[in-house]
Amino acid sequence: MGSLVLKDLAIHYDRQVVVEDFNLAIGEGEMAALLGPSGAGKTTILKAVAGLLAPTRGDILIDGRAVNTLPPEKRDVVMVFQKPLLFPFMNVAQNIAFGLKMRGDGSERRRTAVSRILELTRLEGLGGRKVHALSGGQQQRVALARALVLEPAVLLMDEPLSNLDANLRQEMRELILSIQSELKITTLFVTHDQSEALMMAQRLALLLGGRLRQAGTPQDLFHRPADPEVARFFGGGNFFKGRLQGGVFECALGRLPVSAASGNGHVRTATIRPEDIQLTLDAAGRPGGLAGRVVRTRFEGTATRAWIECDVHEVMVLTAAGELTLGQEVRLHFPPEKIRVFPEDKASE
Repeated sequence: MGSLVLKDLAIHYDRQVVVEDFNLAIGEGEMAALLGPSGAGKTTILKAVAGLLAPTRGDILIDGRAVNTLPPEKRDVVMVFQKPLLFPFMNVAQNIAFGLKMRGDGSERRRTAVSRILELTRLEGLGGRKVHALSGGQQQRVALARALVLEPAVLLMDEPLSNLDANLRQEMRELILSIQSELKITTLFVTHDQSEALMMAQRLALLLGGRLRQAGTPQDLFHRPADPEVARFFGGGNFFKGRLQGGVFECALGRLPVSAASGNGHVRTATIRPEDIQLTLDAAGRPGGLAGRVVRTRFEGTATRAWIECDVHEVMVLTAAGELTLGQEVRLHFPPEKIRVFPEDKASE
């Protein structure tokens, strides 16, 4: 096990700024994710940690030791790539044992380690099979086993599940979580899949445009986004401009009671997630709330996404209230504790 700290990390390609002022601390045995859209700088950071490229400035510390100037093989870091990159002329066991052999481990120790990792990655009985005879999921498990058998201080994974179909991805997520829970290897993985990051990571860092926008637990980023951009990335679709007055957010929708917000009189942006808005049919007779009319719907399996016209504003709602029809009258209720009010927007005052 090992800790990983990235301090004031910056990576430039000639004059192009790819990553700037990036800070992240991952504790021993933690699984952390770098999340963001394509081109955000996620893989670039991973390569810098692995020693495959040099940062422009900043420090990379593993177990408290700066490794910026160390070559990849001296960092006690192993990287699993998007594609398995297995040796086609070797069988499964030989692929897994390759790193151990290069390290100088004896044959008996290699056999013991390979046998254990085959069992852990659910590849028992496949040690003698050629890699071309394996399924895509099995090949990715071999790549993971080849990394894990080295027991690195830090394991890096660059979107290792993106080439698998949905069922295999879910199976591999569960397997990786199970293995990481047992081995307690400090892990940093890259993904653009929000559900994957939220499900797997204990610590999550969101990158937008090469900059860290927020880091924390998945619950922090999902329920307590630091700014509207973070909220929007995680599916926030309702944003309102207004002013805060005595615990009430005054905006074009009306007066919305809020909690955990301060700064009377300042221009603010507020948001509420579509699934946090409570929708009732007008006929249900629940008093209060905001009157609206259904203008668009989209069935999403367990819920329906609906766009509700409330006077001059359109509000997005995710509800299990049943089948909605266009033009139907509804009422919307905004729980105060679910409304997130962001810091002062000085440019809008």
